[in-house]
Amino acid sequence: MSHNGRSWRNNLAIMFEITGNLHLHTISSDGTGTHDEVASAAARAGLDFIMYTDHNIWVDGVEGWYKDAATGRDVLCLMGQEVNDQTRDPELNHLLCHFMAQNLNEVAADPQKLIDTVMADGGLTFLAHPLERPGYAGAAQVYPWINWEVTGYTGIELWNAMTDVKWHCRTLARGMVRAFLPQLAMSGPFPEVLARWDELLATGRKVVAIGNSDAHAMSFTKFGITRTIYPYHYLFRAVNTHLLLDEPLNSQVMVARQQIHGALSQGHCFVGYDLIGSTQGFRFMATCDGQTVSMGDSLRLRGAATLQIESPLPTHIRLLHNGQLLTETHGQGFQYEITQSGVYRVEAYRRYWGQERGWVFTNPIYVA
Repeated sequence: MSHNGRSWRNNLAIMFEITGNLHLHTISSDGTGTHDEVASAAARAGLDFIMYTDHNIWVDGVEGWYKDAATGRDVLCLMGQEVNDQTRDPELNHLLCHFMAQNLNEVAADPQKLIDTVMADGGLTFLAHPLERPGYAGAAQVYPWINWEVTGYTGIELWNAMTDVKWHCRTLARGMVRAFLPQLAMSGPFPEVLARWDELLATGRKVVAIGNSDAHAMSFTKFGITRTIYPYHYLFRAVNTHLLLDEPLNSQVMVARQQIHGALSQGHCFVGYDLIGSTQGFRFMATCDGQTVSMGDSLRLRGAATLQIESPLPTHIRLLHNGQLLTETHGQGFQYEITQSGVYRVEAYRRYWGQERGWVFTNPIYVA
């Protein structure tokens, strides 16, 4: 078995980076691909791991390494669920429940109880597509998160690719164009989602951000033309979550599973839009008084600290402090000295098909 994960060395640390997708659907709910077909698409897209998240269902026997015959690539397949109260109309409050080995329908009607159940069993929870915008016709219905009083969840889905696509295809004309030119249909997390994330971070708790495809690979027919809109392999090359590990991803399933769990729970990850340029190697780190930390970590401030951003490609980089722009530049990184506590995070943008689009959104470094 090949060992997935790329090492990246800068002047601060050596880390092993893997890329995966944590929100997707198969024929077990409303997707169109089998588990193996989806895994094969992930392998062809260059992913290291995927998390099956069918609606309100847990499927036994599909976790493990998948060896793709066409590429020879290994993909780690894990089982999760996207859970919501299916008796509610509309079906709001979708929760991604990862690392769980049981169905959760009995507690789906109570968002707080659902979160508490998953977290108590050692799972992780992310609010799925927490703020949505309507699309065209049947996609006009939105399924946002509305019970914001809940506590204890791991984080939020900052960028949901198909929610972004739905908004870009909000008229028939726009939808037809983007069916054949999908490059026009993703631009970044909605500003209102970024603002809500900053509000949550301002409460003093860690809220881990992830980005995913929400892939279904549905086919549509219009004017006698049938087309699969945004197939799995396309979406798996687009919005993903990049994890930073201390060691290469292990060949033993349970060990690798724990590595992914640990990186996600600690926020050692960033959201990358790899279709417009590989985000592999993007780094956001901080040093102070001999201590070095990375995204998701906390740093004790003693006098001054140095933030360091490194990018594998030229990009428009924005450094934010407590949700407000602190500085920005174009290039492949910079260093910035800070003397204030707070939450620091990085956004990066690149031009693609005539528009500046979101490229990287890091988890914060928490400075106290």
